[in-house]
Amino acid sequence: MKILVVSSVGGHLTEIMQLAPILAGHEVVLVLNDDAALPDFPFARVYRIAHAERDIRVLLNLLEAARILRHEDPDIVLSAGAGPAVPVALVARMGTRARVVFVETAAAIVRPTLTGRLMAPLAHRFFYQWDTLARFFPRAEKASIHFG
Repeated sequence: MKILVVSSVGGHLTEIMQLAPILAGHEVVLVLNDDAALPDFPFARVYRIAHAERDIRVLLNLLEAARILRHEDPDIVLSAGAGPAVPVALVARMGTRARVVFVETAAAIVRPTLTGRLMAPLAHRFFYQWDTLARFFPRAEKASIHFG
């Protein structure tokens, strides 16, 4: 199975990489929105796209996502946020066979993030990590990523 992991750098990447034991054994391609030290994981390929901050560069992200998705043809697009998750998921839903999976960050305890609210209708599977978010995401499932 080919999994396209989409993340912003920093905490979102750290959080999604807690799933490394699940990702191991699959072809994992990473899409980041900035230069950063990479986690210790055998990624098949790494793409770096423009860092968009709710600005015109989001349109560039849509084009970059289309190019990457066309080239990689992943089975799953997996993200925990933030910025690049939405444009990649939007393109994946519109033009690929990929299943979109989103994990709302553990930092969202009382209210969902903007990315989470935007991803809820786009994701085939959506996970939140705190019971307090269940009312915001009635179609979602609770699943915690444990840091260790």
